[in-house]
This record gives sequence, C-alpha cells and structure tokens, in this order.
Amino acid sequence: MRRNLVIFLLLLSAGPFVRAEPLTVVGFNIESGDSSDHVISLQLEKSVGVDLWGLVDVWEKRGWPERLQAGAGEGEGSGFGAVLGTTGGDSRLLTLYRSSRLQVLEHQEITSAQVSAREPAPLAVRLLLDGQQEFWFLTVDLSDQVDRRLSQSRALAEWASAQSLPLVAVGTFNFGFEQDSSSVDEGLEVLLSSGWRWARPIEHVGTRCGGGDRVEDFVFLAGPGAAWSDRAEVMYPQSNYCPDSGRTSNHRPVLANLETTGSAPVITGSMPERQIRPFFPEELEARQRNEPVLANPTVAKPQSRDEQAHSRGSEGSGGESTDPSREELLRRIEALEAEARELRRELDNQPD
Repeated sequence: MRRNLVIFLLLLSAGPFVRAEPLTVVGFNIESGDSSDHVISLQLEKSVGVDLWGLVDVWEKRGWPERLQAGAGEGEGSGFGAVLGTTGGDSRLLTLYRSSRLQVLEHQEITSAQVSAREPAPLAVRLLLDGQQEFWFLTVDLSDQVDRRLSQSRALAEWASAQSLPLVAVGTFNFGFEQDSSSVDEGLEVLLSSGWRWARPIEHVGTRCGGGDRVEDFVFLAGPGAAWSDRAEVMYPQSNYCPDSGRTSNHRPVLANLETTGSAPVITGSMPERQIRPFFPEELEARQRNEPVLANPTVAKPQSRDEQAHSRGSEGSGGESTDPSREELLRRIEALEAEARELRRELDNQPD
C-alpha cells in the first residue's frame, strides 16, 4: 500500500499531463480572378488559431502568394511557410503552414489527377506536426465537369491508397452535395468507397454564393487519418455573407479541428471580421488601406515528378510596371485565350 502511494506521488511530481493541441486546417477558394489580394490577405491576417491553409485559385503574379503568406503570419504573430503549386495557369494552389508547429518534409503535385493544362494538379505536402506526427496535406481543385471530376477522383483515390501516412485533403471538390437530395456525385462516391471520410460540418451550409445549400468545398480524412477525431464548420454561415463584394471571394472557407490522439477536438479557429456580417474594403481602418510592405517571404514551388521544369520558361523577365487595372484586364484576356485554345482542342477531338 505504501509502495503504491510512493509511485503515485512520484508520478504526480512529474507534472501534469500536457495534451497535444488540435491541428486546425482551413480550405478556402479565394477566387483570385474576382477578388482583391489585399482584402483576402487581411482576412487571413484577422484569422485566429489556424495552423494550415489550403488556398485554391491563387494568382501567381503581382505578389499574391507572398501577400497571402505575410497576412497569415501577421495575424497569428507567427511565421508561416508556403508551398505554391506550379500547375493550373493563373489558378494555382497554395499551402500555408505555421512554421512553429509544422515542418515540410516533401511536396509534389499529383499529375495523374490533372485532366487539362488549365486545371491545377492536386498539391500534396508531407508535413511533420509538433515533431511527432507525419501526414499528407492535399489542396484540391477538381473540375466542374462531371466526367473530368470522376477521373480526378479515381486518380486521387488510387494515389492515396499507395500512401501509408494519414491524409488530410481540403479544397473545392465541386461535388454539389445537397442535404435533402437522394443523388450523390459519382466522384464523391469513389472517394467514400475508397475509405475517405468527410469531416462533415456541424451545420449544413452551402459553401458557394449563388449555389443554395450545395456543398462544393470539403475537408476529407483518409488512411490512418480517417481515425482522427474532427470537428468541422463552414465559416461565415450568415446569409449576408453573399453576394460577395467583388473584392472578396464567393466561396465560404471550411474549417476543421483535428485531434490526432482520438480525443474530441474543440473549434479554435475563426475569422471574426466576417463572422457577423460581410467584411468590405471600405470598412478598413485608415492605416490598413495601403498595401502592406512585404519582406519578400520565400515561396517554395514544388517540382512535379513527371514535369520537373513545368511552366518555368513561361514567366516574363520583368519590364515596366503597368496600371493594375490594365494588368488585370490583360490577365483576364490571357486566361480567356488559354481557355479558348483548350476548348478548341477538345472540339477537334470530338467525333464528327
């Protein structure tokens, strides 16, 4: 009896048990073609408790990735690293991670799930959490065409089945899930039947403005990660989030708290500036209206296993600065021309 008491006192003197913090991830389609990098970066800056961002539809030029990276770090008072995809033309994928908790071990693009040059290949980043837990983090933007999306879903499921680590996937999957509908997208069925688990939000909220209650943006857990506890929510569920202002995204971010030990997590992340009502540029404080000064943060660009030098020679070497509105128009023209060329190739391949 006395021996047991001594053991108990020794254990007690060792200090209290420290529970690992949950991992907070957010998938967010920022819709860079119709939003402001300044406003989106301020949204990230005003976020609370987010460790890992999977950002979809990011423009590579004019400092978009650097400004988003700086915004995420400024809001948390902590350094954030970045991994930027190389595929998708003007619509790239970007992973931002809290450097104090997460270390990048490897990154690649899953080119087997890329169905056209104008759509990005899923961006896979292998991370080490708190020096203990390795896992894959995928940022995904699937096609809005049914047949292409199905092909991509199959490729994703095949890639994931070859991995032994836990997997977390976020982004715009375009499955259009409706709570009261009896039909389920074939791509979603493929992932679920392959062992992927949807971290389903507490409240069913449509994730795209103008899409009713359809869910287009998801957080999935797969492999050993499917056993992790999760608590997810769609950010800004208020109806007055939509329509967007023209400088904000028309997608709602999806947040998930993940507990790798199996304990039930508690929601810790938020974006208070738009929790009550939409956040518009004119509401910024005077000191926030100017573009932030960047310290030129490093953005790591992953190399595809199949296309080591993809897109490197296509970037301009500089030149005179142009008016932002003019450059934006030129960018949109380039995007439309690229899409027209892609559609022409598809048309040429159609049977007569």
